[in-house]
Amino acid sequence: MTNTLCIAGAGSGKTEKIITESIAEIERGGKVLVVTYTTSNQHELRRRFISSFGKHSDSFVVKGLFSFYLEDMVRPYQQVLFTQRIDGMFFNEQNPHLQHGKHYMLRGRQEQLEDKSYNPSHFLTKCKTKVHSAFLAKLAARVAKATRNATSDRLGEIYSKVYFDEVQDLVGWDYDVLKVLSKEMKSPIICVGDFRQTVYETTFGHKKPKTAEEKIAAFKSMGFKQDALALNYRSIQAICTVADEVHKSAYQGSKSAVDSIPFEFAHHVGVFVVKESDVIDYIAAYDPMVLRWSLASGSKILPITARCSNFGSSKGLGFNHVLILPTPKQLNFILDGVTPFPEKEEVAQNKMYVAITRARYSLGFIVSDKKAEGLRIPVWKSSLAGRV
Repeated sequence: MTNTLCIAGAGSGKTEKIITESIAEIERGGKVLVVTYTTSNQHELRRRFISSFGKHSDSFVVKGLFSFYLEDMVRPYQQVLFTQRIDGMFFNEQNPHLQHGKHYMLRGRQEQLEDKSYNPSHFLTKCKTKVHSAFLAKLAARVAKATRNATSDRLGEIYSKVYFDEVQDLVGWDYDVLKVLSKEMKSPIICVGDFRQTVYETTFGHKKPKTAEEKIAAFKSMGFKQDALALNYRSIQAICTVADEVHKSAYQGSKSAVDSIPFEFAHHVGVFVVKESDVIDYIAAYDPMVLRWSLASGSKILPITARCSNFGSSKGLGFNHVLILPTPKQLNFILDGVTPFPEKEEVAQNKMYVAITRARYSLGFIVSDKKAEGLRIPVWKSSLAGRV
């Protein structure tokens, strides 16, 4: 059995890969589990499967990451740690064990009690029937250890192939779970994701791996074979080239597989800088999707008629024309393409990559009039509207 890490660049057809391979497995008599993080991706996987297979199949199972931990790893074996049934999850936006507004732990929340048994108050809410989302992966890893990896045996008996999608968003204890499964499960595990698109985290805290480099190293240490999907079926080559520059050749470059542009979009193709004074005209001419950091961004620049989405919310989507409003931390990339993102700005870097790779045929960057001239990217001229 070979476990695989597939680094799938933006627009490279990772969902198509999962669906096509799953259908082939099902037609051989197998059963497939796909675990993914976001709800939107769960819906998209189910929709794409029915579209390709023609109907629903009980042999194609899609689960959210938290549901997978609770239903497949914790609840079937929870008696080894806690006797009261865990019937749900409480979603944590911050560490539930820290005093509100403080940096010290509440009393009685340590992981183990004096007799070395596991403390329900560490993993569960006061009613003892719901698990903290922040410690769900940790609990799954603890249950697996306490049962001598019976969870892995069970999954291997149910499913002939298991996919973990969006693995770039996993951190810390998620990788402990993957380590257990990859060691013991008989069925192959295929992990798919793009570490350039890490804009979410499944938990918080300081447990490694957290950075893209640490995550790739973790997969290597677990013995995963590395593969890559480098063709981009969404964006033209000019956009692929700019996207590759965001991470300074740290990943394999993307090659556009777009060999023709529909007539209705051919009048405006390429990458441009758009002066702030021209934003209204640009939006009126091409109706691009404006991507920005947050809802409050660009309130003084963007007209109320603009179609807008936040960087993170646009993940997984594609638009014919995209106009990006960069943050000050992202601006140097546009101005010179040389100044690297600071190490602590990985999220800003990744969100810029996500935003760029949403574009199919044209990409614009909003820059102040004073900084817009003499750049490596041509400036859009309003007099050319309808002709470029």
